[in-house]
Amino acid sequence: MAEETKNPSETEGQEEPKEKELSKRTTQLIALTALVLAICATFSSLKAGAFSSKAILAQNAASNGWAYYQAKSLKENTYKVQLDHLKLAAASLDPEETPKVMKKYQETVDRYKAEEKEIMQTARDAEAERDRSLSLNKGFAGALTYLQIAILLVSLSALVKQVWFWYIGLVVGGFGAVQFVSMMMQTF
Repeated sequence: MAEETKNPSETEGQEEPKEKELSKRTTQLIALTALVLAICATFSSLKAGAFSSKAILAQNAASNGWAYYQAKSLKENTYKVQLDHLKLAAASLDPEETPKVMKKYQETVDRYKAEEKEIMQTARDAEAERDRSLSLNKGFAGALTYLQIAILLVSLSALVKQVWFWYIGLVVGGFGAVQFVSMMMQTF
């Protein structure tokens, strides 16, 4: 019976430090979560920027390659026209000199054709690198978006003292972290 007559204010006073201790731990976990999410977001941001730059450089290389290809193609066509002109005018030219000039022109045309194949492959390789870099940039940017939203939710949970914002932030942050790790695996 003596236990039943305890003052209600005494039991409240005993439970209060326990609740404050739990709240302090929860706040520490929330802060640690925000820190980890911020670190992942930083790396994701750096990777997204790096792959954006790589995509721009690869696009420039592809554009330069295709311009070089076009220049070689124009030169090749010029020699083809000259070769055709020589074939048509062969009767009025020196019979000994005409085959030599025609051979020289044909060799030049053949050389340009071979160079064009190499240039085309280089330009296509640059385009493939651009496409890969853009894909990785998009993936890292998506991970960054999830991570930033998670940081906001986790921070909000500390401000309004509502743990369920932290839980939602953990879920959203988990999506971001998984996408970040997935994108990192693709870079190796």
